Amino acid sequence: MSVFMQRKNSKLRSIVAISLVTAFCLAGDSMLYIALPLYRHQVGLMSLWEVGVILSVNRFVRLPLNPLVGMLYTRVPIRIGLIAAVLLTAVATFGYGLLEGFWPWLVLRCIWGFAWSILKLGGMFSVVALADDANRGQVMGIHNGLYRLGSLVGMLL
Repeated sequence: MSVFMQRKNSKLRSIVAISLVTAFCLAGDSMLYIALPLYRHQVGLMSLWEVGVILSVNRFVRLPLNPLVGMLYTRVPIRIGLIAAVLLTAVATFGYGLLEGFWPWLVLRCIWGFAWSILKLGGMFSVVALADDANRGQVMGIHNGLYRLGSLVGMLL
């Protein structure tokens, strides 16, 4: 096998690894969209409007954070950003099991929103950095398809 083919396979393996790590992180978030409306009382939420706020706050957090995370990736290697995102995801996911009430869960969902910004942009920047003009669309499709498996697994759990 030529050195070119080995380098190309190594880059694709890196994208697949990043995608699968992102999928793993996304599973806990996706499970909430099914479980939280049904089991809100077990986590200390009293009404469905609280569930709605909890499930949507991560999107509001990402709006101002995405440009900041983009600037962060100009100064920090993608690998460091992704490791930080995985750690933040672990904090949020474990926090879902340990904490109760509206305000703690609101903070956890904000942490998840920040982690998701780092994961999403890190994955996209990885594709841009590792793919070439001839296969960028295909590699982005592989990345999106694999990391969205985390949503499927989380909802099925």
